Parts: sequence; C-alpha cells; structure tokens
Amino acid sequence: MDSVLEMSWIWVGLIGLYCGFLLAVFLWKRRLFVATWREPYLADLPLLLESDDWGPGGEHHAQRFRELAQTLSRYTDSMGRPAVLTADMVLAVPDTRAMREQADGVYRRRFLDTDFPQIHQAFRDAMKAGVLVPQLHGLEHLNGDGLARLAKQGDPRVQPALQEDDWWDWESLDSPLQGHYVDGSALPTTNLEQQRQSDLVDQALTVFQRTFGFPSRSTVAPCYLWDDATESAWAQAGVRYIQTAGYRCTGRAADGRYVQDPPYLVPGQRNSHEQIYLVRNAMYEPVDGRRADACIRSIREAQRQALPAVVSTHRYNYTRAEEEHRESLAGLERILCACNRFSPRLRHCSSPELGAWLEEPGRDLVNPANGSRWPSLAAANTPGHINGWLWRLWYRHAKLRGLVVFSGLIAPLWLLERVTTLLKRPART
Repeated sequence: MDSVLEMSWIWVGLIGLYCGFLLAVFLWKRRLFVATWREPYLADLPLLLESDDWGPGGEHHAQRFRELAQTLSRYTDSMGRPAVLTADMVLAVPDTRAMREQADGVYRRRFLDTDFPQIHQAFRDAMKAGVLVPQLHGLEHLNGDGLARLAKQGDPRVQPALQEDDWWDWESLDSPLQGHYVDGSALPTTNLEQQRQSDLVDQALTVFQRTFGFPSRSTVAPCYLWDDATESAWAQAGVRYIQTAGYRCTGRAADGRYVQDPPYLVPGQRNSHEQIYLVRNAMYEPVDGRRADACIRSIREAQRQALPAVVSTHRYNYTRAEEEHRESLAGLERILCACNRFSPRLRHCSSPELGAWLEEPGRDLVNPANGSRWPSLAAANTPGHINGWLWRLWYRHAKLRGLVVFSGLIAPLWLLERVTTLLKRPART
C-alpha cells in the first residue's frame, strides 16, 4: 500500500512539474501567443498574384502580357472569378535620347500612357476582362536625380542604358541604382528627404489616375526600400495598404546588405498611420530558380495557417527570353491547377481588395479596375482559428517548435490539430 501511495505522489509530482513547465512556457511567450491569436484568420484561401515592375516596355512586352492575361482567364475560383494579377506599375522610364542630347544633368521621362500605347492598351483590355488590377510601384524603378547625375559624370554603370533610344531592360540596371525612394548612386544609400518623397508620391498617383482611371490604394516600394517618410507620404496621398515581403528595408549598407527595420511583419499588421501591411508568403520567380513546386508547397503552408496565399512573381519572368516566358506560363498554370485541386474554397482577388477586407472584415470584394463585385471572404470559425494559430506558431518560430518536440508537448498539440482540422468550416458546395 505504501509503495502504491509513494508512486501516486511521484506521478502527482511529475504532472505538477509538467504543468509548471507549460505555465512557464506560456508566461515566457504570452505576448507572442496573444498577438498571433489576434491576427486575422480565413476559412477561404485567397490567392493573390503580386507582380512588380510592369509598365513601359518594348513591343514584345505587350504580346507577352496578353498571353499571360489569357492564361489567367482560363482558371476560375469557387465563385467563378478568373485569376487576378495585381501588377505593381512603373509609370515612366528615362527619356535617354533627351538626356543624352541635353546633357545638362536634368532627369527626363517617357510615360506609359503617352509613349507606350501598345502595352498600355493591353493593360486596359486585361482590366476590362477582370484579370488585371494595376497598383503603384513607383514613378520609375530608379532614382531619377541620381541617374541624371551619374549620366552627366559619365559613370560606366549607366552608359549602356543611355545609348538605347527605344527600350532597355531597366531591371538589369546595377542593383543599388534601382531604389526609388533612396539614392543608391553610392553606398550606403541615402534616403530622400520627406518633401522630395512626397513630391514623387503625389506625382506618381496623379499619373496613375490619369493612366488607369482609378486611384491606387496599395503599393510596394521598388526593391522593398522605403522608410517612415515614405509611409507618411503614401498615407497623405491616400494609400492604405503596403505590400511587403514580410519585412521593411530602409536602405542598403556600405557592403550592399539590405538594412531591415522592422525585420518582421505579419499580415494585417498596422503602422503608425493605420496603414495595413500585406505579406508575400510564396515565391514564383522561375528565372531565379524559384519554381512552381516550391510555390505550391508555400501556398499549402499558407492554407494550413488560415492565411492568404500571396505569390511574388516579377515581370522579368515573362518578358525576357521567349523560352523563359513559355516556361514561366507553364509553371503558373501548374500552380493555378494545383490550387483548384486542393482548395474547394479558393478565392482569387487583388491586393487592394484583400487590404480592404482586412480593414473591414465581412465587406464584399470590389475590383477597383472594372467595378465587379464578389462575395466577402469567409473568416475562420473557432476550430479553424485554433488550427491556424497552432500552424502559425509552428512555422514561424523554430525555437518554440524545438521546445514543443523536446518536451513531448507535440503529442497533445497534434491531437488538438487533428480535431480542429475535422471541425473547421465545411467546404463550400
């Protein structure tokens, strides 16, 4: 009898120690647990294709874009809506002939709507068809004043571009020179003054309205380089949603390294201006080796976490070599097919639509490019919320994941995940 009692007390002690351990973990990560719980969770799987650097281009760009738009139109979601490309637009490129002939150190532009009619019309047609929602990337994908200064100095980094009168692949410009809200003509980069940034943003949004007929409510900075002054300028000009890669870079250091501040952002997080951050969590950049299979895995991870799946896929994947273009379209089709297979709740939408939903959950989705209206996204029910919360903690925090495995806590959490998976909001029929 005494031995049984002794064993009972041992078990009570072990259980007490384990409960104490769990309490210590909770107190240690309480703020993280609470903050993660308060994030938005979705029962639907919104699929966004965010594609930077579209804008002025050679004649072949228009044909390549039309083929991309046709591909998107063939894949519809659970509501019958076709896939949508949020194309973050560059509105102008340098007028190299004028800059070369004048040689006075003044920057001059050629605009998408006035100097590149073929691709501008291709964009307008895709907007009408509902497969394109343009948004602002920048007035151009470089710092104009810095480029003009380097041109006057005869800097070899810009001379090849300045010799081309018609079209040049500006995404192949020396990387530090491609920042828009920073001057990267020398490292470390220099952030532009508040007033200069405000002038650039105001001019860009005026040109955007003229070019596409509606205002841009979301944006992403060229090269992900922006700072507090940029956000203030965007806010004053009516930009509500900021597309990100999950962090903000305020500049580049002397060694070219990107300086991240803050280094980590989550979907729906707000800044001091109450602007909402959107986060890209899947990459489809096949020219850089980030191919369809890896993108599909990332989309599945987003689905487990009850997150929107936001895919980064830049223009150059579709506008350089013909073979790369064909392979990129084929891979995109694989992604869209896979999403339709594994998600009966797939929803296609654009960045400003997702941002508006995060700002006001329950509102219908309204395509700003053609005015079409679609039912609201469905938020996760309680089991789906718990399930997504567990997966977010698992994927985001390696140390916490290791602790869960080492402590054996993974067993009850696995059981909880299985139960909440079964109780999540049923599939739409």
